[in-house]
Amino acid sequence: MNPSLLLPIGIVFMLMLFGLAGAGKHTQVLGLWVDRLDGPQTATASALAPIIDCMNRVDRDTRLTYQRAAHPPPAQAGSEPEVQTSLPVGRYARAREEFGDNNEPQARLIQNDVCAPILTAKLEHQQPDSPLIGMTAEYLSSLQKITSTLSASSQVRVFGGAMQQRFEEDLSRNGHTYTALSSKLRNALTLEEQRLRPAQLALLEARLGRDLHWQLLDYMITARQAVNQIDSGVREASLTPKALAALTTAVQRANERSAAFVDNIADKNLNDEALHLWYTLRAPADDYLKALQNLLQDWLDHAPPQQLSDDYYLVTRRYDALLSYYNRPARNAF
Repeated sequence: MNPSLLLPIGIVFMLMLFGLAGAGKHTQVLGLWVDRLDGPQTATASALAPIIDCMNRVDRDTRLTYQRAAHPPPAQAGSEPEVQTSLPVGRYARAREEFGDNNEPQARLIQNDVCAPILTAKLEHQQPDSPLIGMTAEYLSSLQKITSTLSASSQVRVFGGAMQQRFEEDLSRNGHTYTALSSKLRNALTLEEQRLRPAQLALLEARLGRDLHWQLLDYMITARQAVNQIDSGVREASLTPKALAALTTAVQRANERSAAFVDNIADKNLNDEALHLWYTLRAPADDYLKALQNLLQDWLDHAPPQQLSDDYYLVTRRYDALLSYYNRPARNAF
């Protein structure tokens, strides 16, 4: 089976970034000094955390809103279009509760606070020459423009005509710039995250041994590596069933190791943040593993391209859901 057949069309996926330790520390410069006492990796993670928080809590939903506006599903009589459409964007955007976000305010309501210009304050003090500073400033400017454009859609529905044409032109221009800058910043943050995570894992082991904090982070790194390698293999048409099987097994074993560790905890205190997070992740972790297994099995069974495409989409969706559940409590816990 040709791996290129796995590529879904017009889909926004893997929109969540791995929240880094220290994301709840918004005291900025004072917090940076404290973080430096903990080590350079913690200081860097803390400096990047506000930017990642913005991308996870605001950028994700803003991108989905833009996708819906730029590619509206066909209207169908007697039903809501997003419920009926088979387009991934429509399905993705309807179910915020799947990502543990049903109590999270809408992006536009928290944008000014979560994506404020002071996002890079720590980074500017720690690494004044970091290219992420300029990328973030450009991104924030484009975010404001696309948000302003999207907010005008209600007026367009009322007045139509020339305003509709102006809206479509602004949406195209600002949307293309916004998504390009968003992707550029996301890619840069992902590279930093990939560099920092192993160091954080080693720091945890040195301090606490392979405790539950370590088990959780080890599992999340394994889950991320799997979806990254699948994505890369699909895009390069190099993914094989054997490679997919190995990645699926690695995720399953990391999950089983953490479960075995929890089973051996004599007195389980559910008020413990790490233990509470582990239980929170059980359902999304199982769903992610099941999606990986289904993709592998359908590929081995020579399923049609559309089925493989849907399976691949579901893997990325399940990973996003897993990461969303991880990021929310872990933002302030670790």
